Amino acid sequence: MRPSVFFMKRIDRGGKPSSGRLIKSFYLTGNEFLSSAQGITNDGMFYYCTGTFVPVKHCGLAKIDMKTGVVIRAKHRYLPKELKEQDFNHYGGCTYFEGKIYVAVEDLHRQHPCLAVFDADTLCFTGQYRILGPEIQPNGNLPWCAADKENRLLYTGYFNDCDHINEFRIDDLEWIRSIPIDRVVQHTQGGEMYDGLIYISCHDSWKKKHIYAIDPLTGHVSTVMERHAGPHLVESEGLTICPCEDGSFFHQLDVIYPCGVAIRRYSKD
Repeated sequence: MRPSVFFMKRIDRGGKPSSGRLIKSFYLTGNEFLSSAQGITNDGMFYYCTGTFVPVKHCGLAKIDMKTGVVIRAKHRYLPKELKEQDFNHYGGCTYFEGKIYVAVEDLHRQHPCLAVFDADTLCFTGQYRILGPEIQPNGNLPWCAADKENRLLYTGYFNDCDHINEFRIDDLEWIRSIPIDRVVQHTQGGEMYDGLIYISCHDSWKKKHIYAIDPLTGHVSTVMERHAGPHLVESEGLTICPCEDGSFFHQLDVIYPCGVAIRRYSKD
């Protein structure tokens, strides 16, 4: 039986951040949950989400109205043939740039992740992707990617023991350099760039999560927000940034087990 949004609202007590203010939450269940439980990004009007549920071999993408939380387009069980043939099976974080969605994708054996590009309007695969070899991603995981729109760059990091980030040209996905950071971060799930800083979402524990900011010019890491996720099992996933009229700034994707997904909108301060 498909869990209802009403039930999701009843079990989700949110939790209070130590900084920022919870403005509102949107909820997704059923197939919409399966295609939106990993990454999130936005273009100012729509959220774009990725989803993966490995036990049933499900990968998908969703396009969601930012004002209403309504899914207006979705691709369920959508893994392009070019990726499937190379054992890719996991969509991770995503980022928006010039009408395209850049997605961090991992393979079954966690040996050769890739950056893959999808059309933001149709959610279809463009055919562009770049496999990241062990010299760039030596442990095979790729949880997030973040676009620097002003400088036409793309950044990625690691899930555990993240002590540096990688920089790419966004036009051809060619690797440029690794940038050491001054603090090791763990369980990084999502990332987005805004006003020169890369904000990353970390699943530190079931009850407590953090948002950090990385300065790619200096490698400095600062703590932005500590979130207390409430009484249920909550896994923080993707993060996107958009200042909105309702006062929200951070848009955090949380999986609330066992029912579905919440997109939680927080103020900056």
